Amino acid sequence: MSIVKMRKMSLVAHNSERNKLLRIFIKNGCIEFVQSKDADTQDVREYADRIAKLESKQYKVAFALSFLKETVKSINLKEPDKKKHLSVNLKKENRLVGYEEYVEASKEEMELLARIADMEQINTRLTDIKSEISRIKGTISQLTVYKDIAIPFGMIKDTEKTFSLLGTIPAERVEELKSKMPEAAEGEFALTDKTAAVLIIAHKDHKEEIMTQLAICEFVRANLDFECSASEEIGRLEQKIHMLEEEQHKRLESVKGYLSYVETLKITYDFYSLEIEKVHAQELCLKTKKAIVMEGWVPVDKEKKLRSEIEKHCSRVEVEFRDPTEDEVPPTQTRNNKVVSAFDGITDMFGAPNYREKDPKLFVAFYYFLIFGFMLGDAGYGLLMALACFIFTAIKKPVKNSGQMIVMFGFCGVSTVLWGALFGGWFGATPAFMDKFNLYWFKPLEQPLIMFALALGVGLLQIGNGFALHGIATIKQGGIKNILLGVLKDFGWVVMIIGLFLFSPSLLSFLGIIKGELSAGVNLCVSIGTYVALVGAGMMLVSGVIGKKNPVKAVGGVFGNAYGAVNVVSDVLSYSRLFGLGLTSGVIGYVVNMLAYDVIVVMFCGGQWFGWIIAVPVLVIGHVFNLAINLLGAYVHDSRLQYIEFFGRFYEGSGHAFKPLGSGVKYTYIDN
Repeated sequence: MSIVKMRKMSLVAHNSERNKLLRIFIKNGCIEFVQSKDADTQDVREYADRIAKLESKQYKVAFALSFLKETVKSINLKEPDKKKHLSVNLKKENRLVGYEEYVEASKEEMELLARIADMEQINTRLTDIKSEISRIKGTISQLTVYKDIAIPFGMIKDTEKTFSLLGTIPAERVEELKSKMPEAAEGEFALTDKTAAVLIIAHKDHKEEIMTQLAICEFVRANLDFECSASEEIGRLEQKIHMLEEEQHKRLESVKGYLSYVETLKITYDFYSLEIEKVHAQELCLKTKKAIVMEGWVPVDKEKKLRSEIEKHCSRVEVEFRDPTEDEVPPTQTRNNKVVSAFDGITDMFGAPNYREKDPKLFVAFYYFLIFGFMLGDAGYGLLMALACFIFTAIKKPVKNSGQMIVMFGFCGVSTVLWGALFGGWFGATPAFMDKFNLYWFKPLEQPLIMFALALGVGLLQIGNGFALHGIATIKQGGIKNILLGVLKDFGWVVMIIGLFLFSPSLLSFLGIIKGELSAGVNLCVSIGTYVALVGAGMMLVSGVIGKKNPVKAVGGVFGNAYGAVNVVSDVLSYSRLFGLGLTSGVIGYVVNMLAYDVIVVMFCGGQWFGWIIAVPVLVIGHVFNLAINLLGAYVHDSRLQYIEFFGRFYEGSGHAFKPLGSGVKYTYIDN
């Protein structure tokens, strides 16, 4: 468990070797380029143009993948009864792809771009069809109110002595309009729920009177430009929609022929990503007309292999490696065993450690494992988690680090089994034989004070560890002041916490957690713990005067440290969430069991076998819900305790993770 030592590579090569070198670097995946001093910027425009062309092609590939995914969704929606739906997986391919495979995919670039152009045409036409259908349906919606007006609209026009009007009024104004219409006027009305279509034919002598009444009744004149009746026009439009939908179906069916290109599209997309990375790498290099200078960071264990590859494939190259200087900050790469590395994601979400900082991942793995199981606290749930996660990884065999999170939850399931066994919790209940032989430590629901004290104990342990790590880091900085601060302040807290652990039997006895009189040996331990805690408190308080020559400031420093103890107590109390979440999973599991057995089987079904027909689904759904909600709570709160209470003591996470050339792929895992 450590941060990998980095070496600075400096390389001078003839320009003819540039592409060979970049290919070697990508295939080995072990160099992160840095800006060379006095790097020539005269080719900035050239680089920008090359990147723009590559990004343009990459955008086309991204469009094709998105188009296929969305179109497949549309096809599945239109075929809901089909047993096997189509799918387009845009997740990373669970296999390693060699650099040669990326290059091979790029050789079919012209054909692939032609297929993408076809997809663009299909997409354009599908978009037009969708818009046209939407527009036609809007027109039909407007015409629906007039469908009972049998007169063709082409006949509704003024003559020498008469005028005609077609439009709509609110349905509730129809009777009012009818009552005020002149006798000489002819009117036809077609009612719908809220609107009524109105056709008025009358002598022009009554036009002003009729127009006034129509205005009072909120008349809206129709603006229709076709000759046939509304019902005939609706029929024609519906036929057009049918034709458009048939064309839409054919276009969607044609898309199925492009689904075989998905994997090639993903590999091609990542090929362009690699090419863009290569251009960015060249931007960082110093160049002359005939030579190029490359600089970057390489893990020390990759140095020998990389040097060998360069010497084997490139003849006009000079390369050397050196250790970083004090003013250089190399990227950070951590390397741990399989168990610890499963928890890497928790630390990485907070931030990579600085190259010269302590790697906290071993401690994070230990405490995350410890706390997660404590929070979930049911061995049955833990067993399900562990089996599901480990079986999944055994079957799926995720490549590289893609299955880290699943493995982490598998280990958390093991932790949950251990804590659940200690608590006697198996799916919200304690098996009868465990009760008979007392095969558990205690039951949290029956002895919550022990659970609470245990939660605070875990908090004191982790916070004390954080102080110790900070103290070590402070002492390593050197100087009398740093050494005194590390020893007195940080290790003062460590000593005080050790004293509290030694004193804890007395406190547990006072709270009734420990029954009976304490033995002489335990009383001696308590007495020693009292003095140890006082010594630690004294060390912590005295550290407030370090570096302060002014007596007033020294006293203020002492009181400041004393006041700071309140924050530490507050942080310890934050671990009470372990107690709360640990009880929650047990209570919900107990309620689910009681509902299924006591209420459904016993109360409603009189203990008969058929009660279990209803009870079993209740048990399954209830326990799945309990596991899901508490799994989420344990994940979030466990992470919070690491980030705030633990990392807040010693860890900055100010480094940047090592990102070698070739690490920017999106849909595949490069084999390097």
